[in-house]
Amino acid sequence: MVLYLTSSFIPHQELGSYEKLEPLDSYGFFEDLRKEWPGPANFLYVPCNPKATEENEHQMKRVLDAFEFSKLPIKDTKVLDEKSSAKACVDWADVIYLAGGHAPTQLNFMKRVGLKSAIFDFGGIVIGLSSGAANAAYYVYHMPEREGEAMDPNFIRFTDGLDLTNIQIIPHKDYIQTLKVDGLSLVDDIIIPDSFGCKFYFISDESYFKAKDGRTIFKGKGEIIEDGLVTPLKQGAIVPFMGYVEQPVIKTLFSEGYDMVFCVEKNDKRCEVYYLNDDLRNLFVQTHLEYNEICEKLALTVVPEERASYLDQIRLPVIKREMNKRGDYVRTIHVDTPLGRRAKNIRVKEVPGYPDWYMVIYIDITTILDHDWMTDEYARTGFLDRANVFLDELTADDHYSLVYANVKEFKAVNELFGNQKGDMVIFQTRDALRKHLKPMLMGRLESDHFAVITDDENLNEKNLKIMCRQVFKGESMEYTFEIHCGIYQINNPTIDIMQIIAGAKLAEKSLRISKRNMLFAYYDDSMKENYVKQRFLLSDFERALADNEFEPYYQPIVNAKTGKIVSAEMLIRWRHRDLGMVSPADFIPIIESEGKTSLLDKFMVERGIDFIEKCFTLGKRAVPCAINLSRVDFYDTAFIESLFEYIKRIEPAMVRFEVTESAYADLESKALEYLDKMKKHGINILLDDYGSGMSSLSMLETFDFDIIKLDIGFVRKIGINKKSESIIISTIKLAHAIGAKVTAEGVETEKQLKFLQDADCDYIQGYYFYKPLPEVSFENLLDSL
Repeated sequence: MVLYLTSSFIPHQELGSYEKLEPLDSYGFFEDLRKEWPGPANFLYVPCNPKATEENEHQMKRVLDAFEFSKLPIKDTKVLDEKSSAKACVDWADVIYLAGGHAPTQLNFMKRVGLKSAIFDFGGIVIGLSSGAANAAYYVYHMPEREGEAMDPNFIRFTDGLDLTNIQIIPHKDYIQTLKVDGLSLVDDIIIPDSFGCKFYFISDESYFKAKDGRTIFKGKGEIIEDGLVTPLKQGAIVPFMGYVEQPVIKTLFSEGYDMVFCVEKNDKRCEVYYLNDDLRNLFVQTHLEYNEICEKLALTVVPEERASYLDQIRLPVIKREMNKRGDYVRTIHVDTPLGRRAKNIRVKEVPGYPDWYMVIYIDITTILDHDWMTDEYARTGFLDRANVFLDELTADDHYSLVYANVKEFKAVNELFGNQKGDMVIFQTRDALRKHLKPMLMGRLESDHFAVITDDENLNEKNLKIMCRQVFKGESMEYTFEIHCGIYQINNPTIDIMQIIAGAKLAEKSLRISKRNMLFAYYDDSMKENYVKQRFLLSDFERALADNEFEPYYQPIVNAKTGKIVSAEMLIRWRHRDLGMVSPADFIPIIESEGKTSLLDKFMVERGIDFIEKCFTLGKRAVPCAINLSRVDFYDTAFIESLFEYIKRIEPAMVRFEVTESAYADLESKALEYLDKMKKHGINILLDDYGSGMSSLSMLETFDFDIIKLDIGFVRKIGINKKSESIIISTIKLAHAIGAKVTAEGVETEKQLKFLQDADCDYIQGYYFYKPLPEVSFENLLDSL
């Protein structure tokens, strides 16, 4: 964008009269404009008041005359009005003209139609004349112009504008300096008192500013009114109070919690103070100061033992030397405050587009708790704060997503290679995210968990696959690891950042339970529905338990050779009052994650013992029933001790307890003592899912399991994978050698059954013979045999 801010370049003519006149001389304005003109241009006229048709036609005719006299060709014209789409009009235009008139009326109109967001990334020429030039500012000053406005307490003098610059223009100097409003001198009684803390550019007609590529120049006549002082405005390059290029930088600094930001001219040491926090406002009454004054005032706050060193190191020759040598300058000092001693950082930067100026930043670094010391990215709190700022500035045309990234099985990395190598994996993960996602914002939320906001164009499948598969290379090792990513597309920036992260996290979590071996997943509402359903089930769990909504099902286990039922495994089912039958896959994981499985296991033990006891009492046939015990159960001493009371009611051999391979591997010595005690009471102990985890032979060595249950994964590979078949045969022989029986789970086909019979497997469990049955159906089945 090329921005021109003018007082006026067209001769004044009263409304109702018209004569085609040449434009004002304007200090080479048209010669400069001609260099930027794109050829026959689409011209968008932004009026002061879209309803003032006669005024708009009058001003537009004179502006077009000026362009015609200056040989600036116009292809087509449009006038922005209330019914127009500001975005469509701006996209169509090559040149945008912000008309003169009553500034508050124009600004209200521009806000109503959304011109600020539409014009933000405009790439053509913007010309502001009079009020249009004033309203182009980031922070607009509206001087009272009409009778009654000066005395009206509701008249808003300062407001946000189009954010194209922060040059606060007051146009028509020659006319305004003689003007009175409501009996007050507009300059002496209104503008000058309003200038404290501000910087007004009071310019004559024909004068103009041009801002391009971060550099601003002024041509014409004018004055600067700042902090009640009036000084001449020189022609040539200027540093605006907050210039067009510097605005994003300054805004970022404000959000970072900086105490002070100012620029210093390298040679004559004059300064422009851009920002002061509340603590320093009393120290600096004026913002127009010399560099030495600023340094001496800050010295008053420095602790006595560092004051002399500070004054020596803050000298401009020292700063210049370090800037030339290293490209930056940083010093830390300490100050005493009512909150205690605090560390302050002084940093110096080059000013883009202004080679004669330094930017000096003064920041309280004791409060920077939002930075991750390890990865040099934002920590959790810092990321959340910056993400909220980012979301506030998004428009409907922006396409960004939040990526929640997590190193798969990172705990294993630390265990295998040590914490130092684990740290290097984190660094490599950070670098991969930086390289492939080119983040707008990035943070390490914890451990190996990162959050990244990135443009959607970076999220193509090829790029993600390359990023998600990483090889860590050490001095004598290589380790392949995966980065799992959950992606939340930010279609609605008003959603809270925590909800966005939660959605991306749900998407990443879905990868862990997926059987498709995916590396990344996009969030959709079904994930939230599943999550909400799980949380609902968790909150309703204990009520459902009390209301007997849970039911035990029994899956018969048969002798492999005879096909006769010899035992059964008890399985839990939930018949919810509102949802109907709920799959164990929906409620078991969430109940396990909350450590409440003991309640379910206690229920199953009670029902199983009751069923067996009832069968014996009624003289019916009964078979041993196997009940699953979780790892958590063994740390609930009261629950485990209660088991020995329950089995007193029946023959101990009629109840069996199953422990999964992974749970057994995690048990400590006290828990293993309980298993020994159960065996001594005559209870059979089964090792479930053998082959699904570590399958350590030490398990079989340290404990005498009565039955080993082959994992269903091996059974499904019968007839498909010869290695799996060999492992099954070897496992059965090994079990028999140590005095244990073998049950094969998940048998569904004749082929699987025949192989297991030939391999001398003892017991078969699966749909080939029986599905899990409700208690009554199982009881009837036993009676029928």
